Amino acid sequence: MHHTSRTEPISGQLRYERVLGGAFVMQHWSDDHPDFPDALSLLSETQSHYFDVRGIVRMFDLRLDDAGWTMVHLDQDFSQRFETRFEGADALQGTGEASSDGGITWRPDFTITSRRLL
Repeated sequence: MHHTSRTEPISGQLRYERVLGGAFVMQHWSDDHPDFPDALSLLSETQSHYFDVRGIVRMFDLRLDDAGWTMVHLDQDFSQRFETRFEGADALQGTGEASSDGGITWRPDFTITSRRLL
């Protein structure tokens, strides 16, 4: 990951797992930098529920198609949106943006590249 608050790239792990009989996908990640919290999300067809070790909980609207997915969380104090695209069968390319005014104006937050290890 390349985050706008850091000059060096941040490495980490991202894992996806079907849970509850396949009804949901659990996304779990950990980064190799203390400023970026370990977290998990539980994804349905239309929402992503985010939880991290700081006790932060957010709900995102989720849209998934054959090209990838987008997620948006709107809040007056801190909004986020992500766009992730499939890069073949074994990679993802994503960008994130943040907003401090309820999603009126957006600023770059990070870019991320994920590659399948197994």
